[in-house]
Amino acid sequence: MVFDASNKIAVKCAKCGEYNIVDVDIFNLKETMEAKCRCGENMFKVKRIKKDLVFDINCIACENIHRFKFRLLDLMTKPLNIIICPISGMEIAFVGKDKNVKDIMAQYNNDILELLKALGIM
Repeated sequence: MVFDASNKIAVKCAKCGEYNIVDVDIFNLKETMEAKCRCGENMFKVKRIKKDLVFDINCIACENIHRFKFRLLDLMTKPLNIIICPISGMEIAFVGKDKNVKDIMAQYNNDILELLKALGIM
């Protein structure tokens, strides 16, 4: 069986509020990887510890750093993982296969536009 080890993570920047999509190749992750937003803010760190991937995400919802741990096998086989702030319950990141992450980001952006239209802002 062949596994696709490439994953994407979409994280909402705690400083500017923009989502950024970053590639994470779980087999080639030898050292801690840090990701910055286009605005320059640190968004998250990820490291591989044995058979787990550990994400430290700067949370836009509560301004804390949260740690989330995923089994490598789950990341390779599950199409999408939704990461939620444990304090606010807000969705702060999405990890999964390229198409799944892009699809949920498109749906999220569409939902925001519909909400703004319903509120008469757009």
